[in-house]
Amino acid sequence: MKKILTLIAVSVASIALAVADPIIVGHGYFGFGALGTTFENLDSNSSVFKAFGKNLDFGGGLAVNIPFGGYFGIQPGVDFYVNNAGYAGESSTAVPILGTLATSWEQSYSYLSLDIPVLFTVKLDKWNFAIGPYVSIPLGNVTPSGSYNDTSLDEDPFKTQTPVNFGLTAGVGYEQRLGMGRLVYGARYLLDFLPITADDSNKTNIFTRRALFIDIGYKLPLSFFGL
Repeated sequence: MKKILTLIAVSVASIALAVADPIIVGHGYFGFGALGTTFENLDSNSSVFKAFGKNLDFGGGLAVNIPFGGYFGIQPGVDFYVNNAGYAGESSTAVPILGTLATSWEQSYSYLSLDIPVLFTVKLDKWNFAIGPYVSIPLGNVTPSGSYNDTSLDEDPFKTQTPVNFGLTAGVGYEQRLGMGRLVYGARYLLDFLPITADDSNKTNIFTRRALFIDIGYKLPLSFFGL
């Protein structure tokens, strides 16, 4: 217990002695869900693969980095994402006289989310490292779309059974001076803990969002805005 109290006291003292100005960071994200998103209830007897173009995600947001202890900081933020997930499949069936019949299909989903991360950050020279949890709130309905043998299928949007999701994100960035602030470019990985689940009688798990994002940001001290 004494060790825990000592660590808490040191942390509080570090925050109290912080000398650096808080920094506001604007972010733009471009993500690749094909590098992590998992789908549920796929037919294991068919050839199914993630459709790269249907797993591109986009986002943007703002964060405030509060430095303490020199190298370390806490960075709460708010991010808005356009999330896309999709796959394609194909199979073949031997039919007497007719020979082999090929079947193909595509399925994709799209939804908006508001993510609220709280990150622990480390700054070493021009390198920035961040890791921490986030809360993800789906906005509106999930929009599905699909096709079967190149024939479009009409599907109704549905609400997700998971009103609030949780996850973990980690990222790295490199910064350089640009104008009045610093340009930061790097990568960030988002890993949802819970799947997107349809709010229907079966409570069907559809997919779990996991994606690698290219992260482009711009940093300015809050004092620049007179705050």
